[in-house]
Amino acid sequence: MKGLFIINPSSGKQNIDSMLREIMATLILDQICSHVDVFYTKGKDDAKNRAAELKPGDYDFIVSVGGDGTLNEVTNGLILSESNIPMAIISAGTVNDFATYMKLPQTADGFCQMIKDFQTKKVDVGRVNNEYFINVLAAGMLTDIAYKVPKDKKAVLGKMAYYLEGVKEFPKQLSQNMTLTFNSKEYSGTEDIMLFLVANSKSVGGFADAAPLASVSDGYLDVMIIKKMALLTEAPDLIFKLFQGEHPKHPSIEYFQTKELSVLPTEQTAGIAIDYDGEILEEGLPVDISIVPEALNLIILRTTN
Repeated sequence: MKGLFIINPSSGKQNIDSMLREIMATLILDQICSHVDVFYTKGKDDAKNRAAELKPGDYDFIVSVGGDGTLNEVTNGLILSESNIPMAIISAGTVNDFATYMKLPQTADGFCQMIKDFQTKKVDVGRVNNEYFINVLAAGMLTDIAYKVPKDKKAVLGKMAYYLEGVKEFPKQLSQNMTLTFNSKEYSGTEDIMLFLVANSKSVGGFADAAPLASVSDGYLDVMIIKKMALLTEAPDLIFKLFQGEHPKHPSIEYFQTKELSVLPTEQTAGIAIDYDGEILEEGLPVDISIVPEALNLIILRTTN
């Protein structure tokens, strides 16, 4: 087989270089692969553009090496390429929600065995306007934290860097006015919200069951709208239910599954950042969101459901 590794060298894990060297050596020496190419990204859209250049048959598989943002770029590029080349993932970022949900290997031996077995699974992706996301789209309170944490702090503190930045930003964002209109077959309404998210997998923001009904192969997106609430009386119960996986039952949450959703700002609301898999949607609101069933071939472990 012939493989292409698309690598973000600035992603968080400190030991990723040695792991990659071990993986590539094993793939070649064990004759799993006859040829391995490497492409290092230097800036925004490099991973997307490299993947978009691919043609059917160029490679037997490509590997996204980085965090959620790198995975998003490779996903977008692969879909644009229409090459249908299977994708593998090596998590090297701070959170890596999608790889965690899919229970992908975290060791060199495990990854090489996965490539050798070469089991693939068709997975859905979400579409927002003309872009794609493989795990989650979100907007509202604290969803822009990733862009405010310096890279050196991410590398040293990992997830804790996000938590510390969240504590600092929480009082500022609490007063932000976010009144949005949601339209879908399953739910329509105008709500004063704290945040909303549209998930393809269950794992969001480090919470394994943030979207408890989600599946990457069911042809639906899971939508969760968190309405504004009294922080002292309602928020503690929501946090408790979140850790129990029962938060969709909270009275301040609207949770539903849909194939299509539009989100529009009201006159009182402007300038809300839309995050999709760690990238910012430049045009912002309004957005049209939909599911694209079986859009990607993902290489998975044999034990993955």
